[in-house]
Amino acid sequence: MEQIDIPQERRYCSKLGFSVLAIMLWSILWQFGLYWLDGWILPFRIPETLYYLLLLVGHYAVSLPIVFCLWRKTPPMPFCRERAGAKRMGRWFVIGCALMWLGSLIGTNINDMVYTLTGRDPVGMVDESFSQMSMTAIVLGACIIGPLCEELVFRGLLAGRLARYGQKPGAFISALLFGLYHANLEQFFYAFALGLLLSYAYYRTGLLRTSVLLHMLFNIIGSVVPMLLPDTIAAQSALGLFWMAMLVIGIILLVRGRKQQVWLHGPCAPSLKAVLQNAGMFLLIVACFVQTVFNYL
Repeated sequence: MEQIDIPQERRYCSKLGFSVLAIMLWSILWQFGLYWLDGWILPFRIPETLYYLLLLVGHYAVSLPIVFCLWRKTPPMPFCRERAGAKRMGRWFVIGCALMWLGSLIGTNINDMVYTLTGRDPVGMVDESFSQMSMTAIVLGACIIGPLCEELVFRGLLAGRLARYGQKPGAFISALLFGLYHANLEQFFYAFALGLLLSYAYYRTGLLRTSVLLHMLFNIIGSVVPMLLPDTIAAQSALGLFWMAMLVIGIILLVRGRKQQVWLHGPCAPSLKAVLQNAGMFLLIVACFVQTVFNYL
């Protein structure tokens, strides 16, 4: 493991931070542009499903190619090429469901607490957003396009290139930014937990499609399945039992397998000074906090 040139590594990590910040700022600009186009320019209103898909595709269609073009000469670290296999994928899925349930429980309670302290009725931002979308928009956006693009950014771009400081620091920082990027307390905790798991899956297999597939499955089980179930006591009870089973089995698998976890060291010594104490990362984190605050106003 090499001693690192702190100023040089700060520039490297600052470039990473500015890359994700550019994606975030472009998404805000695109959102305002589409809203303006729909409300003031076009003589008709864009259908809701098409509007949401345009919002999501436009978010990444311009910024992602530019960002990856900037990083084309700096590829991710080479990883293990272990086979995922059905057994390992099933294990990661169950652990992910447990992490998602626990993170959602923590996030929902803190989210409700914030609303209560500010004298307002609690609002579930995710449920409120999904209630306004068609099933087609949810499946295409939340279960296909969203997971693919988010994995390209947070695992392909961030986790892959932060692994030079070691896979544990790379997974932690990319998962932290993944949680902050969602810009609400309800999603932060489970997004952070799943970010760690998805980074680990990416590192172990060396294939981005592994984390993409897992991400899609988590979004399907978390958003599509509950909406497809009938609103009956039996169906809701069955769903509750499913989550309880996933929680118990997932925790058992996580605890029993903790000693078998493999996190490789990188060529550079881990340094929070290099990774976080730079302009790009600082401004990205500030922007995420600002957007979170605005979401609660």
